[in-house]
Formats: sequence, structure tokens, C-alpha cells
Amino acid sequence: MNKNFTQHPLQPTVLLVDDDDEDRMLMRIALESAELPMPIREFDSGEALLAFLKQETGLSAFESVSWIVILDKYMPGINGFETLRQLKAHPFWQRIPVVLFVNTQNQDEMELCVDLGAMACMNKPLHFEDTKELMRMVYQYWQNNLAVS
Repeated sequence: MNKNFTQHPLQPTVLLVDDDDEDRMLMRIALESAELPMPIREFDSGEALLAFLKQETGLSAFESVSWIVILDKYMPGINGFETLRQLKAHPFWQRIPVVLFVNTQNQDEMELCVDLGAMACMNKPLHFEDTKELMRMVYQYWQNNLAVS
């Protein structure tokens, strides 16, 4: 499930977090079809993502600017909102762009998503073209604001 990847300062890695194998596959296909130079690393839980980030960042914030997190809200254990809270509370991770996917039309949850620091909050089911366009916008944001030369 966790794919190997090469991280380069001018190329972000997408950290795709969803407990549903099929949803991860559909998101991966959408990301790959957007033809952006972003390797994808997959995780099946918020806990797995946070463990990876702890291991990778150590005492340096440099690595955190090379990631974009795509996060599902509904997962067992640490859900997407709590994972997002922990990301934004950590001094090395708070600049990581996060896109949160939810299965709700609840406006309060959509607002909470943004209040917690997500760059965007989208409803599932995923619409292929909307997902590709969103990822192009997130990638452009990363290039303009976070890319390390």
C-alpha cells in the first residue's frame, strides 16, 4: 500500500489518506490523470500519516514543504478533522496544504474544515474533473508559495 517515492524540493509528494481502498484508487487515478509531477504515497489512516510525518521531519521543517495532504474525514481511529488539527498544531507541518474530503452536505462541517486550516474541503462522491482541477489549483498554490529552490 505505501508506495516508494523520490522526494525532490521542486516536486511535492501527495500524501493520500483514506481507509477505503476503492476511494484511494479513484483518487490516485484522478491525480495521475491530472498529469502533474507529483508522486503519490498512500496511507490507510490518520495515525499512519502522522507516524510517517514524525519519522520524516525529525527536527527539520524543510521536508514538510514538499508535501500536499489529501485527507478523508471519515476514518476509524483518528478521523480527518482530528488529523487536520494535529497537522496544523505542529510547527513543522502547519504549512502543508491539506484538502479534506467529506461525505456530507452539512455546512457547519464544511466551515469547520476551513476553520481548522484546510486549503479546501470537497464533498464525496468525487467528480473526476473537479478533483483534477482542484489538484491543479493546489499544485499551483504549492509552486507559488511553498516550492523550495
